[in-house]
Amino acid sequence: MTELVLGELPFGTPGERDALHRAKDAGFTAIQIYTQWRRFESAGKGKFDWAWIDRQVELIQNAGLKYVPFLLMGPYYAAPDWWLASPDHTGLICLEHGKVCPIESVWNPAFDREIARVCDAFAQHFLPMNVIESVQPGIGGDYGEAIFPALGNWPGTYHTHRGYWAGGQDARAAYRTAMLKQYGSLDALNRRWRTAHTSIDSVQPRMPHLCSSRSEVFDLLTWYRQSMTDYSELWMRECRRTFPKTPVYLCTGGADDETTTGAHFAQQAKIAAKHGGGIRLTNEANTFAYNFPLTSHTHAACEFYGAYYGLEPVGGITTQGVRARMFGSAAFGNRQVFHYYKNLFDENNQPKPSAASFTESRSLIQDQPSERGIAMFWPIDQATLNGAVTLQGGLGGDISATLLHLRRQYPASAISEELILDGILSRFKCLVMIGVTSVRSAVLEKIADWVKHGGGILVTTVRTRDIELEPVPAFDAILGITPESEEAWGHQNQAFTLPPMFKKLATLEGFHAERGWLHLAAGTELLSVAKPGIGSSGVPGHTKIHATSALFRRTYPGGGQAIFYGGGICFKSDPQALFNDPEVIAKLLDDVCAATGVRALGTRDDELARARIGGKLLELKEGAIDVRDDAI
Repeated sequence: MTELVLGELPFGTPGERDALHRAKDAGFTAIQIYTQWRRFESAGKGKFDWAWIDRQVELIQNAGLKYVPFLLMGPYYAAPDWWLASPDHTGLICLEHGKVCPIESVWNPAFDREIARVCDAFAQHFLPMNVIESVQPGIGGDYGEAIFPALGNWPGTYHTHRGYWAGGQDARAAYRTAMLKQYGSLDALNRRWRTAHTSIDSVQPRMPHLCSSRSEVFDLLTWYRQSMTDYSELWMRECRRTFPKTPVYLCTGGADDETTTGAHFAQQAKIAAKHGGGIRLTNEANTFAYNFPLTSHTHAACEFYGAYYGLEPVGGITTQGVRARMFGSAAFGNRQVFHYYKNLFDENNQPKPSAASFTESRSLIQDQPSERGIAMFWPIDQATLNGAVTLQGGLGGDISATLLHLRRQYPASAISEELILDGILSRFKCLVMIGVTSVRSAVLEKIADWVKHGGGILVTTVRTRDIELEPVPAFDAILGITPESEEAWGHQNQAFTLPPMFKKLATLEGFHAERGWLHLAAGTELLSVAKPGIGSSGVPGHTKIHATSALFRRTYPGGGQAIFYGGGICFKSDPQALFNDPEVIAKLLDDVCAATGVRALGTRDDELARARIGGKLLELKEGAIDVRDDAI
């Protein structure tokens, strides 16, 4: 099925009917309404008044459209006054200031009962009308997303900010229970965290910078995310129970897996799939290059676990932005795309040029599998431990630059630790890890097994350790790094010694590096070497350099390879640079993709992006999406 959803129509104005007919004529299938709890149960518990919504739903039906309720209960602006005044209501409390936010606590069991009760009443009223296309629960965040308070749009109305909302007694009790279950005893917890708690009662959430170890930080933020995942699952379970045959989309996003929101998009996709639902991600803006790093990880998770996927913009979108968003959803094989009315129509209900961008490409939105290609490691663990405000902010620029370069040249997916632990690597033949310094040891062991026994090719750029920055022997071993190996820092000019597989790299003479490796395990193939006796300037004499290697690999019987590259990450040569990198990483990745059979997209300079899907080649340009049969 295809779901083309339009939101924020001008209901209550003289032009409301005209707006609905404009939506129908443009090709939309449904209208989303912010359906706030306070609007239909404001007089008291059990005193439902559906008149306000019924009127809008009747107009929607008369226009030949369907209704998508954004069923809002958790946010402050959606809750009725009687509930906010009830002793059963529990707001969130932040760790930073100990202040209350009236958005409902995810650890409040009294609210769980309200969710079930209201979902029952809502379904009993609207299901017989056969008008609902899909349901979107509004569970938390500031607007209804499956996140903790992040920003808000009502400065001073209530206490809100980016931060950690686990300061309440209910959160503390849940944290203690979870940590005791995880470690089995207080002694085991103290050993891992390097703490000296004498009672489980003293174990409580605290700000990450106050924690005693990286393990305590990681456990805290993993639990924080899991709490939001568990709360999301409660909502998905209740919606599936009350709407057994209706598509249900968990609304999440507004960020990129950042720790303060509590969202882990892969986990949320997994629980959405478990309950036969999907994800509506609210992260898009105007360019494909901006959108792809924010949406690829969630798409990979939805496709892997079997959840459907829809995308929503964060605000005002231009004509080219509408086109880019339609291209992105088409390339992913999404079944749903969402637009805001004002992005397509003006105050007089006249179509903007952007409306034509939607109409001309609406037939591209179809539920179908996307093309698999190369996998890019999306290191949420590392960003978590770096204390990132946003995921990309905790990774530096190299990972986004590499992902965008890969996506321009090849089909590419961003995959995180949870996906790897659940087996997604069996779908790929190549994994690229850029600047990943720390991750759970179980993830690294899973990657090592995939290389050794699954025939996968790994390209990595740094030595990756566990979350306590200790070596992981199984991962080191696949690269040929032993306890005796040494990373030798210093300027060095590396000369290639390449086998036939590396055709594009062979067009270069070598590259500059600031570190190389000595004393690698026997059988490790050195693909580049800084020869002894050659100075950093390439002239004999002065500084002596040992035969270090900044590019090496090990191969395995099933075709697996582990390749280490320690040079620069550069995708555009700069002759003015002090050490001009001849795009070594780009050529290395080209050679690896060729070896694994990943088919290049061939994006041209006059195109913003390309995609192959459903036997068609889509070409995103400034003024159009060109579609033609894919010539294999």
